[in-house]
Amino acid sequence: MANRVIGPIDRVLLIGGGKLLFRLATWAGNSGFRVNVITAPRHAKEKIDEAAPVSLQEALDQAGIDTVVVDSIDSDEACEAVGDLGSTFVLSFGAAWIFKKSTIDGVFQGKLFNLHGTRLPQNRGGGGFTWQVMMGNRFGFCMVHKVDEGVDTGEIIAHKEFIYPPSCRIPADFYRHYQDQNFDFIAALLESVRVQPREFACMAQPEYLSTYWPRLHTPTHGWIDWGWSAAEIERFICAFDDPYPGARTLLQGRTVVIKKAFANYQDGYFHPAQAGLVYRVNPAWLCVACRDGAIVAEQLTDEEGGDLLRKLRTGDAFTTPLERLRRNAERAIYTPGDPEPKFRKENSGAT
Repeated sequence: MANRVIGPIDRVLLIGGGKLLFRLATWAGNSGFRVNVITAPRHAKEKIDEAAPVSLQEALDQAGIDTVVVDSIDSDEACEAVGDLGSTFVLSFGAAWIFKKSTIDGVFQGKLFNLHGTRLPQNRGGGGFTWQVMMGNRFGFCMVHKVDEGVDTGEIIAHKEFIYPPSCRIPADFYRHYQDQNFDFIAALLESVRVQPREFACMAQPEYLSTYWPRLHTPTHGWIDWGWSAAEIERFICAFDDPYPGARTLLQGRTVVIKKAFANYQDGYFHPAQAGLVYRVNPAWLCVACRDGAIVAEQLTDEEGGDLLRKLRTGDAFTTPLERLRRNAERAIYTPGDPEPKFRKENSGAT
């Protein structure tokens, strides 16, 4: 275990995207720090406020935050934006790039840190809160680690653990709580190194405890397997709920998107042959049989968002063909300039 001294600082350089980046950028600017942001095109276009549908780049511009949008973090424009790091704290938020060692040591002078929202070395990689919801994880983390040439493998310099309350069911719930916890954590860290240097005890990550989960693409990976248990299907539907487009299945060859669903065992046991059958319809919800219980769904739409709940009838059957489920084995590869991923087939089988 080694120690690292950080501070004093008067500038914050934020790299990546998302609501938390914007919130910290505006806070830092209002608190007297000089602030710069470097982001990729796909992050720059993302909406950060449902009430006011502006993009991250538009919101940063309106707030007077110096922002550059680049495809490559090694570009001349990005290097110029990095500038002098003598009194700068550099923090990445889910940045679109994999940083090469030459970039970390050269452009960033070994001073690049990343904010990670799950326990390390467990749960490295991507997928937001979707994997966490599927696995039933309720522990949350504020985790700052040094960026190295691996994926979330660098030494940890600061961390805090918290618990997500029972009210958190879907990714949007988790993210709101995560954002508040991590905003307070990073703001306190920046204030602690503003005036005088602070020594941090760096912790190496024990590799034998590591796990990694790849990034996801809802229209590809969000298909329900009606052979799962009711609890597994509930978690899966919740995992792809807001802010994501929603889990999906087929009805008579048409895609149905399902949100706002929960497992229910009041109607008893069903045989696996009944899985996917709609057996009760209410104007506000419907019941779908699973092999050990039922799913009660309150929101069903087509891919364009049109309401399907009132169009379904008892005896309708949801199915997901095997060829759809096999796409779970396709790896989503995102590039900085493209909001849609490319896919690579893996050797492992689908769920």
